[in-house]
Amino acid sequence: MNDESPRAHPFRIASHPAAVTGNSQPVREPDPHASPLERVERMVGSADLFLFIKGTPEEPLCGFSANVLRIIDSLGVPYKTFDVLSDESIRVAGKEYSAWPTFPQVYVRGEFIGGNDIVSELAAEGGLRQLVEGHEHG
Repeated sequence: MNDESPRAHPFRIASHPAAVTGNSQPVREPDPHASPLERVERMVGSADLFLFIKGTPEEPLCGFSANVLRIIDSLGVPYKTFDVLSDESIRVAGKEYSAWPTFPQVYVRGEFIGGNDIVSELAAEGGLRQLVEGHEHG
């Protein structure tokens, strides 16, 4: 069966870093015909750590996405991503869903955390690791 082929999947969602955790799996969208907002909500809920980025973890297409990926990779935890440049309807819906105008966007357990600046600041003060590990930041 060709379900494992990247082209067989209606979204370009990447799970990363498989080498770190060994248990990352691509997201399987049950209804690619759902509204873009429903698809965004499902993607955000598909992993404890989810990122909307420009490009892929292997090939980020903007410096901000590359920086966020570097920070997230340094945590050594599994995460999933979606390339917002691959689907304009998801790009628009992602901005609406988060009420945030730019990408990347980082979600921890379904909660929007922020973009590059916020993630960078949280990482510098140790708060990002606390959020990802499930501890309150404060």
